[in-house]
Amino acid sequence: MIDFRKYITSLNLVFFVEVFVIFLAVLGILPREAFLFLLGILLYFILFSPYEDSVLLIARSIPLFAALPITETFDSLNTWRVVVLALFLKWFFDNNFFLFLNAVFTILKKSKESIAGAVKFAYQNWKIEFLAFALFFISLLSLFKADDLTTGIKRMIYFVNLGMLFFVVRSVSQKIGIEKIAKNVLISGIIVAIVGFFQLFLAYLMPINDFSEFWALQADKALYGTAWSEIAIRANTWFAYYNETIHLRMFSSFPDSHSFPLYLLMVLVFTSAIFYKKYSEKKNIKCITAFIALSLFAIILTGTRGIWASFAFPAAILIFWYFKKNISKESLKILALPFIIFLILLPLSAPVFSSKQFRMDSQNTEENSKIFAKRLKSIIDTEEVSNKGRIYIWTETAKSIIKNPFLGVGIGNFPTVLKENISAMKAGASAHNLYLHIPAEIGILGFLIFMTILFEILKKAWIVFKENSDGVVRFFALNAFLFLVWILGYSLTDVAIFDERAFLMLMILLGVLFSIKNEQSAHIN
Repeated sequence: MIDFRKYITSLNLVFFVEVFVIFLAVLGILPREAFLFLLGILLYFILFSPYEDSVLLIARSIPLFAALPITETFDSLNTWRVVVLALFLKWFFDNNFFLFLNAVFTILKKSKESIAGAVKFAYQNWKIEFLAFALFFISLLSLFKADDLTTGIKRMIYFVNLGMLFFVVRSVSQKIGIEKIAKNVLISGIIVAIVGFFQLFLAYLMPINDFSEFWALQADKALYGTAWSEIAIRANTWFAYYNETIHLRMFSSFPDSHSFPLYLLMVLVFTSAIFYKKYSEKKNIKCITAFIALSLFAIILTGTRGIWASFAFPAAILIFWYFKKNISKESLKILALPFIIFLILLPLSAPVFSSKQFRMDSQNTEENSKIFAKRLKSIIDTEEVSNKGRIYIWTETAKSIIKNPFLGVGIGNFPTVLKENISAMKAGASAHNLYLHIPAEIGILGFLIFMTILFEILKKAWIVFKENSDGVVRFFALNAFLFLVWILGYSLTDVAIFDERAFLMLMILLGVLFSIKNEQSAHIN
């Protein structure tokens, strides 16, 4: 008999209240002012609970964090910003303030001998911190080129706020353990998957106008505030248009259908650790396999062609590993499972894309059956409207980089590259390519620092795999490597990783990865 009393914890109770309040507010039963009450509960929990429980609560809550209705004209400040800031300040002044001062004094002492020596010392001992600070410093300098200084400063504060979570997670992850963090991340993944498939269900029941009004003017207004709600009702990525029909591109509780699949890909990294544990212990893995399959199906149903195409990057790495034989066939078989499932599900999604949705259908049913094939083919069609738009943006961005190679146009000021109003940034104006967007905003030096950070991340994942003796940890690291490559490949066509929910999950993933100590011990591949 299951003892349910062990589940009655402060963490579970606070999370239950959070889910309850968000659910009722999205349905319009509770006013949005209830989020202010909810924020008080979350802050009380963060300030008076162990760091481990606070990190687990955030891991669960990322899809639930909602905008705070502070005033009628300012209702977009999200709960996560206050919660993460409070957690970081508590952690910093409780444990790390004097360590930080000691590090600063040590660097200053070294700088008296040699500036180059001080820089080398800081890089060798605090590599990620050094690179993050260097990127911050370059971004700060780029503000001298910004047409809109206020927007640039806000953008810097945004990324600093997000980055705070990384340091807390890295500090406490060893004590929590990967499996426990993975289970709590999985909860958030289950929530967004359920919402996504419920959304798909509604697409067969509601007219398009009713559907759009509910998600934009009610759900999104509750979660993101009035400004985004108004943008979403006018311009969104929620639908694909073919043969006089409209088809849903699943986006769940996310603002668009681009950040949602990235979030699920990172959830699957953690899910892989749970899967490996159950597989190695020969436990029932049907439920976890079903979640992996449903998540991959949801990713496909976002209709995000960049995700479909960038699948080729991790697939190529798996094939390389197979022929290189530096990973055992048994490990490779388990590692390849989600990628094989993705390949199987991709063509099986065709009936969903061609089915009648929103009570609309064209007369040409034969053409409808080809909708999936057309969307797949459009990936390489340079004359397709979306692709032509991207090519134009890439061309203009490249011209801007050549014109402003050192500090770009200023962080947060990308719309000026396309001669758009700076307010277009909130609507998602970007280079539609991460590796063009960054040098366009902060210059080539900032881009090189950013690429160094990416290299260090992938290097860390590989080193953890090669030098760690724990099977779960090694499998987690390998999956982190593969799924991050998938995300970085997708970033050739978008910058959706900068979405707040996707970036928060990225901070948890990287925090866990960099918390793992390297072991110089023998192991079996």
